[in-house]
Amino acid sequence: MESSAVNLLLASIDWWLHTDGGLAARVVIGASIFAVLALSDVYRNGRNARRWREYSFLLVTTAILMAYGAANDAITCRISWEYFYYGKDLAAVLGPHTPPAVVPLTAEAAKVGLRATWSAGLIIGVALLLANNPRPGRPQLPFRRLLALMPGVLLAVILSGVALGLIGYHGRLAWTSHELRLLAHDNLFRPPNFMAVFGIHLGAYLGGALGTIWVVSKILRERKQPVPVASDVVA
Repeated sequence: MESSAVNLLLASIDWWLHTDGGLAARVVIGASIFAVLALSDVYRNGRNARRWREYSFLLVTTAILMAYGAANDAITCRISWEYFYYGKDLAAVLGPHTPPAVVPLTAEAAKVGLRATWSAGLIIGVALLLANNPRPGRPQLPFRRLLALMPGVLLAVILSGVALGLIGYHGRLAWTSHELRLLAHDNLFRPPNFMAVFGIHLGAYLGGALGTIWVVSKILRERKQPVPVASDVVA
């Protein structure tokens, strides 16, 4: 009986974390919570409410990163279908025929990108909002200014992805895992292509972290600028 309960719990966790239905359920629940909080803030503070603006900003940053993730994986699956077919367990979805058909492979790879980047977009948005939190003597930046900084994050993601992709293509990332060393040693799954895509994905996460740090520091620097006094405004 206990074993059945444990198996049921593990199956439930796996559904929540690793299936499209679980992802959709988590998104709906999260969006509902944000909506309730935003409506409550509007009810209490009227036109001065900020939560709905903050949540809208988070929605936009998440959508930006998800669009990048889908486009990135739709492109990189053309470089190494093996990375997605074997490395991302798409064999069960795409069937036994290899190499898989281009259209289904691209669609499934794009889904992998969407699932992998929505949380990254949310984390980046939260980091920017925290850097812009109200502080005495530090004016907050408008949300349009925060959005204008997002291309800086994407540029860091792209540049880092390209750099590590080239490094991976030349076999310089095999040391990062035992599986990659085996691929290189046994010449399986076109190792240069496989490790190039691995490097692109690894570089994207590294670039996202570095880009976020840079943007957060820029927000903090801009908020240190003096606020114009009344006479300056009139002048």
